[in-house]
Amino acid sequence: MKRQKRTGIISMLFLGIALVLTGCGGGSSSTPNTTAGSTTYSTTSNKGDYSEWTLSGNSLNARWEVIDSSGDVNYTYTIAATCGPANADGVHTCTIDTASCAAGLATCPTTSPTGAFDMMEVPGVALLVHTTASTGGDELQVGFVKDANACNDDVSGDYTFIRTGVGLRDSFGMYRSDANLINIVHSDFGFDTAATTWADYTNQWVTYLTSGGATAALTDKGCSNGVRTRSMGADTIRSMMTAGGVFVLDLPAGQGGMLSFNVQKAASLADFANKSFIGINFPDNGSPETFHATFGAIANNKIDFSISLQLPEVIGSGGLNIMSLGTSSALTNPAYADFSTSPAGYSSSPLATAYQTPKDIPGLFKLGKLLDKGRVILAAMKFNNKVIAIGMVDNYRSTHDTNPSTGKQFVGPGVYNSGNFILFEK
Repeated sequence: MKRQKRTGIISMLFLGIALVLTGCGGGSSSTPNTTAGSTTYSTTSNKGDYSEWTLSGNSLNARWEVIDSSGDVNYTYTIAATCGPANADGVHTCTIDTASCAAGLATCPTTSPTGAFDMMEVPGVALLVHTTASTGGDELQVGFVKDANACNDDVSGDYTFIRTGVGLRDSFGMYRSDANLINIVHSDFGFDTAATTWADYTNQWVTYLTSGGATAALTDKGCSNGVRTRSMGADTIRSMMTAGGVFVLDLPAGQGGMLSFNVQKAASLADFANKSFIGINFPDNGSPETFHATFGAIANNKIDFSISLQLPEVIGSGGLNIMSLGTSSALTNPAYADFSTSPAGYSSSPLATAYQTPKDIPGLFKLGKLLDKGRVILAAMKFNNKVIAIGMVDNYRSTHDTNPSTGKQFVGPGVYNSGNFILFEK
């Protein structure tokens, strides 16, 4: 088949990242891609696909690009679905009415998507779609309202990001952009342990830096319909960016994606207090599960919350709690990394002047009272007075375990992303 580059927002930045920055109010000079009764959202998936979803009443139409490991389009689905009312957890069941497929680098599957999938929406802000094998692929697709009028926006600033997808070593980080996404600085963080077997996985995690203070000078290839086109070496970068401050960063297959926000949009611990949320959990070793969570008041720099997830091996009768990275957690075996120390190599990054250690990165939190050995980092943003939080679950994996992103065994023992979840404030 003809080799086809993505026509939406594709290719790579940093180690193959494509950027979609969407504006959700609060300082953007552009207008989100909405018409009367209709809103379009740009999403990235845990497997690296890029999609645009247009919701109008109970009708949901999608253009879904299935991406290969190089960031090319294997094929594209066009889907029209009808969505029912939300259940108690805020989830709509959407039934596919029609679906078609256009070949790209690869031929289309013999069957088109059919059946039903789940959808959550924070109107005019964010969208979450969980598709299944029969509806195009078992994927969690998350994104924000699209902005097609952003070419003149000043997008300079510092941005917090968190990774999505499973089987990854990178967890969270920061980057800095100039006004037009030409000069970039970024730092990426993950976790490691001295353990070589699951039984030995009781050591404190060590925060490590995977990128140093990496910089990139991009070549300006213009901007059209809100999409900035850039190149870095032989790679093309397409980014839809606004001054609103929210990014959806889409990566090639096997690398998951990134969700990011300007530090001025970062949520604080107080933004969770006495709030109710809906969400979905997407593990690497089980079926996705929707849930609701209710947060209490701040006490000792933490907030206890109840959550409806049925995971008795992880969540006890007392629920969980949330705290900033700098707050001490009672968890041991393993303990969280010391986020108040600077990882080797980070001090040379231009970002380290304002954010000396990981705990100083705005909008990052961790969970406590977990019963298993998984540990959780969240990135939380606030838009239109609503909190959106994306969580990454990290666990030990050995060479005997299968990496879901590749279908092969992990190349080495260590701490990997074993699942994601997302919370939307009601």
